[in-house]
Formats: sequence, C-alpha cells, structure tokens
Amino acid sequence: MVTATEIARLQLDTERQPTMTVVHCTGDIAVGTLSRFSEHIRALIAERKPIRVDLANVTRVDSTGVGAFVAVWTAAKRRNCELKYINPNKGIEEVMAVSALLGMLEGHAEEERQLNAAFSPR
Repeated sequence: MVTATEIARLQLDTERQPTMTVVHCTGDIAVGTLSRFSEHIRALIAERKPIRVDLANVTRVDSTGVGAFVAVWTAAKRRNCELKYINPNKGIEEVMAVSALLGMLEGHAEEERQLNAAFSPR
C-alpha cells in the first residue's frame, strides 16, 4: 500500500506516447518511496510498451533505490519490455557507474551489451 508520505516524497507522472511510455520522476527514490516507484513501473511493464524513466528531477537515490532500478529493469527484461533510465543527474550517473549499471541508462550502448549478457539466462 502506498502511503501519503511516499506520494509527497516521490511524484510519478506518466506520459503515454505513441511509441513508448515516459515516467517523469520528481523527488527521492529511496527507502521510503520504493513501493510507490516499483508498483508504478511494474504496472506499466505489463503493457509491454517501451518505457523510459526520466530521472531529471530526482533529488536523491540511495542504495535501495538503485536496487529498485535493478529489480524493475530485470522484471521488464523478463517480460520482453524495453526499459531505460534517462536524464540522470551527475550523482545518479556516478552511482550507476560505481554499481556497474550504466547499461540501464540510455546512451550507454557498450555497457548495455555487457549488462544484458550478465543478466541473460544461461
């Protein structure tokens, strides 16, 4: 269940375009907002339309937020739904780099190939 605190700390605005769905995130993706973020994205994965998660207005991502990025990305991959994170600020990009997850960010083709290979079924 999503609480009022989660809604206040993380806004998710969904923009349905003809070829993809864009989710504009504003606020924190952290321990207190994980269920809101995960539930929202997982519901869109069921539509199997490419998803872009816009991080331009995300103010903070903690380690549990990175875990949520991985969890929904993996869920999308399993459902053959393309999901990418776009417009990360420098801090988020650095966290993704340190975590070897740059392949989840749009525009990192080589890292994406490596990440896909690591998560491919064997």
